[in-house]
Amino acid sequence: MTARLFAAAAALTACSNAATTVTTSAACAATPAACPIGDGGASPLVAYACAGGARPDEAPRYVDGVPEGFVCADATTGDGGAPTWCCTPAPTTCAFNPVASCGPGFYGFECRGANRPEALNPRLACGQGVRRDALIDYCCAGAAQTPGCVQSDSVMCSTRLMGWTCMGDSLPRGEELGANRSRADSYALLCPVPTPAANAAYSNYCCLPPAPTPAGASCVQDTKVPGCTPGRFGFACYGADTPPDDYPPMRCPEPPVAGVSAQGYAARLYCCDLAPAP
Repeated sequence: MTARLFAAAAALTACSNAATTVTTSAACAATPAACPIGDGGASPLVAYACAGGARPDEAPRYVDGVPEGFVCADATTGDGGAPTWCCTPAPTTCAFNPVASCGPGFYGFECRGANRPEALNPRLACGQGVRRDALIDYCCAGAAQTPGCVQSDSVMCSTRLMGWTCMGDSLPRGEELGANRSRADSYALLCPVPTPAANAAYSNYCCLPPAPTPAGASCVQDTKVPGCTPGRFGFACYGADTPPDDYPPMRCPEPPVAGVSAQGYAARLYCCDLAPAP
């Protein structure tokens, strides 16, 4: 069933993108390795090996606001014979987003229309989409990820914030909310620098829900801003915006410092506070 649905989606994609000039990264080359999908059916996915940390889908384009790009899943298994990436055979209406605010092990895609990234590439596992005008943002991984966080009312937070406990570098995600919480109201979380939990393997967060990154914003949350103390909100800004421009509840008393974001890109780094309730 998965193979038939994917084949149909791939055929539609190929027709709708027949005139596109999107290409895969020059640092990547197709290989003869197989990219099997879950039900064992025939897979139209194409395997790639890349050099220097490149990925095949890193050069999408936008035409009149519509994304066009390949959708790839990391597929390294460590056996020496598996491909590094498994990708759609043609560009789609999704684009890789290198500055998406995704947790460890996840990477971002921005899509137009009803097709989620895993509908185009079934080797992906994606979280709940966040709509931004006509586009929907997703955080995905090449394999299902064990939830790294749990929502916890035992974390002492103000009434405006939601408590979470997370393992390692995991960040809270809306789809990890329990059944007694509204995912529709709390799908996007803005989280501060964590506070150490009693168990050194875990961290506690008091997050602001819902707080999606606004369309066109150039600041994203960064819980690893150097010198930003627990409980304060770190941001990495790539453009002219400041965090209060994109997240009005924030106040940033100190000037930014030049640095590198959690995703590895040059950015202005801010350490901010949640403004008092009106």
